[in-house]
Amino acid sequence: MKNSRIAVFGLGRSGLAIARGALAQGAHPHVFDQANADSLLKPEILEEARTEGITVTLGWDGKLPEGLDLLVVNPAVDMRSAILREAVEAGIEVISEVEFAFRISKAPIIAITGTNGKSTTTVMTYICLKACGIDAVLCGNIFGSGYPEVPMTEAALRSTPDQILVAEISSFQLEWVREFKPVSAGITNIWPDHLDRYDSFEQYAATKQRIFNAQDENDFAVVKAHDPVVKAPGQSAAVRRGRRPAPELIGVKTPTVLTFGATGEHARVDERFLTVLDKQVKIEELTYSEPHNYTNACMAGLLAFGALKASSRIHPEGVAAKVVAEAEKEAEASRAARRTAYNERQLEANKPQWILPAAILEGLRSFTGIAHRMEFVGERDGIRVINNSMCTNPDAVLKSAMALRGPNHILIGGRNKDLDFRPLRNYFANGMHHAYLYGEARQSLTEQIGHFPTFERMEDAFAAAVDAARSGEVVMLAPGCASSDQFRDFRHRGDVFKQIAKEWLEQ
Repeated sequence: MKNSRIAVFGLGRSGLAIARGALAQGAHPHVFDQANADSLLKPEILEEARTEGITVTLGWDGKLPEGLDLLVVNPAVDMRSAILREAVEAGIEVISEVEFAFRISKAPIIAITGTNGKSTTTVMTYICLKACGIDAVLCGNIFGSGYPEVPMTEAALRSTPDQILVAEISSFQLEWVREFKPVSAGITNIWPDHLDRYDSFEQYAATKQRIFNAQDENDFAVVKAHDPVVKAPGQSAAVRRGRRPAPELIGVKTPTVLTFGATGEHARVDERFLTVLDKQVKIEELTYSEPHNYTNACMAGLLAFGALKASSRIHPEGVAAKVVAEAEKEAEASRAARRTAYNERQLEANKPQWILPAAILEGLRSFTGIAHRMEFVGERDGIRVINNSMCTNPDAVLKSAMALRGPNHILIGGRNKDLDFRPLRNYFANGMHHAYLYGEARQSLTEQIGHFPTFERMEDAFAAAVDAARSGEVVMLAPGCASSDQFRDFRHRGDVFKQIAKEWLEQ
């Protein structure tokens, strides 16, 4: 990277961090942004960049300068765009921020992607590592969680070998990865989403799968058992149960696959217990009650374990290695205390393959939720109000609605991403639940979900919902759409919803 000429798209906090990282590597970064000085969201970043000697071009016309070696692309840029096609044809290497951060990071990385649940799983994983005494850093595509978050390149630039970066990764960020090799990676699930950016669902799903591409036998991949869409890396469907390598992949180095779910080999949940490897926690000890969060917890526990195990191999004298060794020592001491002349063979036969540090379960116990994800706002006259602004696709709407009891009044709307909302029709068909359709997508939603009242603004939809709701019922924002028709992002949308909800709650 030294002496390379690097173009960075976008002068935001991440763009500045990438430029700083490039400077630290002895490269020559040049940041391009189509905004002018008056329309920058954070004008103070421009001053920082110029003070540090970083070249910045504002009001960029979209033309690439000559002599570029590397282009770090902003995830907002469609991979089908002419400028990226031009760069590839010119022989310029195009990578995402995720790839750039990986190349400069001194710390191992956990990477989590998926359509739904990735932010919650990312935070759970982060909490599990913190409970183990690891200096974990929350980074990547996550923001607005209520926990300390850092742009991924900034985290990588400051990283040390004893840290572990816990990164939420979007499909857009995976489009331009090459060497990106997380020590522990997982996909929560894959459902139709962002079909305005992809030619097909299959292309979207394949992009998510790229998170495993560079992993080898030293790494861990975490997937849901028997998932019809998510494929375990380097294994055929029949082998996802942990049997044999796919014939076409014999000799190919692939990561250790850990599975979770109802039939998961390494983590599962039933009516009484959540089990991760050799440890169990009672469901009643957890602060959350949504079934999908139990699944997220199973995955988070395995991701944290995989990272600790992989990190202990990379740095045998590091903190992660000590955590793993202590857990194994405690497990052996427990077996020794129970060993007799009569049961020694049985104890040895039942010896677990892996030992989960008990602190990981403590982390799962302590999780209390994150902002804008099934966030309880308040209650008035027996009517509960929930903010689920992060819900941006039909499957997330359905899952969050089904996690609630009693009649639900659900606000759905925003800007559609060419997604199919017809699966929601049956949920609302019995008349028990009610939809309030708002924003740019309201007419198309009416055609797909049913003839429910429509509103231009979310505020008006909320007013109608609380007016119709009765004691014991729930009013929930679960938009299922992008926020860009009326708001800056999902966080802004959620904050506005909470504000209007609190005004009603205080009346």
